[in-house]
Amino acid sequence: MRFVFLLVLLGTVLSSCFPARAQSPATPPASQKPAFTANYPRDRAGVFIQDADWKNLPNANPIKTKTKHSIAASLSYGMVPANIVAQYEGVHASVEIKSAKPIICLCHLVGLPGDPVIVKLHPKKNSRELDGGEMTVYPVVGGARTAEANRSDLIPVEVSQPDSYVWLVRPREELEAGEYALMLGTQNLSIFPFTVTVGAPVESFDKQ
Repeated sequence: MRFVFLLVLLGTVLSSCFPARAQSPATPPASQKPAFTANYPRDRAGVFIQDADWKNLPNANPIKTKTKHSIAASLSYGMVPANIVAQYEGVHASVEIKSAKPIICLCHLVGLPGDPVIVKLHPKKNSRELDGGEMTVYPVVGGARTAEANRSDLIPVEVSQPDSYVWLVRPREELEAGEYALMLGTQNLSIFPFTVTVGAPVESFDKQ
């Protein structure tokens, strides 16, 4: 009888030390609805931009970099140092689109090295320049996936993740005709450039 009493007492002590786990719900909670979505390529991996159809957006590396003598404010997103100017070959990108508010798909990638942003490039005689000093960005407030920029070469964007390993990026406002590029927050100055031709012939905005 004393043995049975000891077993009951031991069971009471163990149950108080290790409470039962709450049962998991029968169905997982619904995922958060993305800010926006698109009929993005579902059978291809890489970086694509939407025009009449989805176009592959190749990356480009600078042919030359130089340091500015002035001191500029530091940047967010771990991007290019503010005193660096990078030059890329050609006045225009190899990818041209007519859409003034394109969607860029980072499709089926394992991960991103940094937050995606869009920057404006400056056409020169035989190249395009990325000016780090003109990419001042204000901190993102309240966890919103929106880059707030003011009088800079950083284009305010919206970022959505409609599926695992898929990110969609679009400018908040329509873009003017000109040269632009997607950056993934990297410091090696590798970009994904594109030309927006809407509103002006491509040849008309390379006179700087």
